[in-house]
Amino acid sequence: MAKKEKSSLSPLDLAIRNFSSQWFLIAQGTGIIAVILHQLAYQFRGLQIIVDIFWVLTIVLLLVELIAYGARIIMYPKQVMTTLSTDINETACLSAICITFTSIIQMTALTVVRDWSSKWGTVVFVLWWINVAMAVVCCIGLPYVFATIEAPGLDFVPPSILLPLISALTAAAGGGVICRYGALSPQQQVPVIIVSYLLIGMALPLSLAYDAVFLARCFDKKFPTGHPTDQMFILCGPLGQGSFALQILGEAVSRGSFAGYDSGVFLTERAATPIAFASEAAGLIAWGFGTFWWGFAVIAVIHDSLNRAKAKGGFLKLEFSLTAWSIVFPWGVYTNGAVELGTLLNSEAFQVWSTALLIMLVIIWLVNALLTFKGVVTGKLLGLSHGWRRRPVSGVNENV
Repeated sequence: MAKKEKSSLSPLDLAIRNFSSQWFLIAQGTGIIAVILHQLAYQFRGLQIIVDIFWVLTIVLLLVELIAYGARIIMYPKQVMTTLSTDINETACLSAICITFTSIIQMTALTVVRDWSSKWGTVVFVLWWINVAMAVVCCIGLPYVFATIEAPGLDFVPPSILLPLISALTAAAGGGVICRYGALSPQQQVPVIIVSYLLIGMALPLSLAYDAVFLARCFDKKFPTGHPTDQMFILCGPLGQGSFALQILGEAVSRGSFAGYDSGVFLTERAATPIAFASEAAGLIAWGFGTFWWGFAVIAVIHDSLNRAKAKGGFLKLEFSLTAWSIVFPWGVYTNGAVELGTLLNSEAFQVWSTALLIMLVIIWLVNALLTFKGVVTGKLLGLSHGWRRRPVSGVNENV
C-alpha cells in the first residue's frame, strides 16, 4: 500500500490493519483459567459464578478477535498474506484459535452437560471431531510452512513454533475431558480415546525435539532478551498439556469404556487397567519435565525483567507487549496438570501447589488484562502512534 493510502486511513482502519494473530493469545489464556477454576480442589461459594464469567468472556473474546482478524483479511489481504509468509510468530499464533475452541468445548462438557442435559454430550462429541480436524491441520500444516516458507535458521527459531503442537495436545486433552464428563457411550468414547492418544503421539515427541533445538540455541549464546523472553513459557506448554491429556485419558480408560466396547485384544476390560496406569504414570513424568521448563522460564523472565528495569530506570518504565500473554496458557496447562495429579494421587501437596500456581496465574492475567486495556485505550497496542484521534497526513505509523 502506498504511503499516501496509508496516511488516509482512519484510526479504526489502521487498528484493523495492525491487528495481529497475537491477540488470540488473550482468549486462549482466559479459557484455561475457566477450566482450572472449575476443577480446582479447593472450591468455595461463588466460584462457579467466576468460572462462568471466564467461560463467557473466553467466547466473547474469541468472537471479537475472529471478527477483527477476518476484517483485516478482507480489507488488507495482501498485507496479511505477506505477514503470514514471513513472520513465524504471526502464523504460529493462529493455532490459538483451535486451542481456545478446545477450552470452550471442555467447559461445555464440564458444565452444560452436567447442568442442562446429557443430550449436550452429542453436541460436544461433534464439536470435538471438528476441533480434531483443526488441530491436525495446525500440527502438520503449520510446521511445514515454518520449514519451507518462513525458515529463519536455527538461531532465530522462536518458542512459538510449539503452538501448533500444543493445539493437537489440547485436542487430546479435550478428548479425555468429554469422555470423562460428556455423558458419551463406550462406542463414542473409544474412538475419541484412540484418536486422542494418536494426537499425543503426533505432537509430544516432536515438541521434545523442538525443546532440544531451543536449548541448543541458548547454549550457543543466542538466549532471547526483551519481550521474546516471555515466550519461553511456551516450552512448558506441550509437557503440561501432554501430562494432563495422558492423565485424563488414563482416567477415562479406567472407568469402563474399554469394557463396554470389548473389541479385539487391546480394547478390552483386561487391557484397560495396565493402559490406564501406564498413561497416568507417563503423565506424571511429563509433568516433571514440564516443571524444568516452567522453572527455567520463570528464572529467565525475572532475570531479563530485572536487567531491563535497571537499564530503563525502574519497572514502571518497562513497555508492555502482547507477548506477555504467551505466559498465561502454558502456565495454565502446567497448573491443570498439577490439579489432575492432586486428584489422581489424592495428594495434598499437589492440591496446595496447584492452588498457589493458580493464584499467581490469576494475578498475571489481571495485570496483563489491565495493561492490555490501557494499550487499547491509548491505541499503542494497535500501532496508533497518535491514539484514536485522526492524525495528520504526516503521522503515518512507521512500524506498519
